[in-house]
Amino acid sequence: MKKMTFTFAVVLFVIYVPLPLVSQSLDWQIQFLRGRNRESTPINRAIRMENGDAFVLVIQADSDCHCCIICYDSEQQIDVLYNQAVKGGSEIHFDPVWLAEPSGTETLYVIMSIARHEELEKLIKLNENSRSRQTNGNLYREVVRLQNAASGLGEPAAAIISSGGTSRGPSDGQGFATKFSGKEAYVRAITIRH
Repeated sequence: MKKMTFTFAVVLFVIYVPLPLVSQSLDWQIQFLRGRNRESTPINRAIRMENGDAFVLVIQADSDCHCCIICYDSEQQIDVLYNQAVKGGSEIHFDPVWLAEPSGTETLYVIMSIARHEELEKLIKLNENSRSRQTNGNLYREVVRLQNAASGLGEPAAAIISSGGTSRGPSDGQGFATKFSGKEAYVRAITIRH
């Protein structure tokens, strides 16, 4: 009888105690296309462009995730260019972004994650409503905090991969993208100097 009670208790424990959640990793890739010819450009170093030039981002996610793209411009102002869920297997082609005066350095922060970041969402809404220097600074600090948390001990793992299409970039005539995989969240900074 004791043996049966013990077995029954073990079965109930296994059935009703949730198993630990398996950590899911995010696989995604990004392409930075610049100029009229949509030249595929690597994002692993600062990108030099001129005022009046345009660029397009193409992001492809292999699984459901959330994408937020924030621009921190040369005047230390923040604009949220994109903040939405992305369906796995889809590709997002963003409208062209034109560079304008004043010249300087602009940084795009591409934040990709399996889960939404509640604090970031809250600060985005506050910044949209207030546009004060303080809320702008708080939002920027949160982006930097997320970047530090996502990168851990350094830059996230990335690989340059061939993607379809033509470009004046690589000699084989193929465009290329930067692919990321193996983590739950990424914050990729893209620096543009104009």
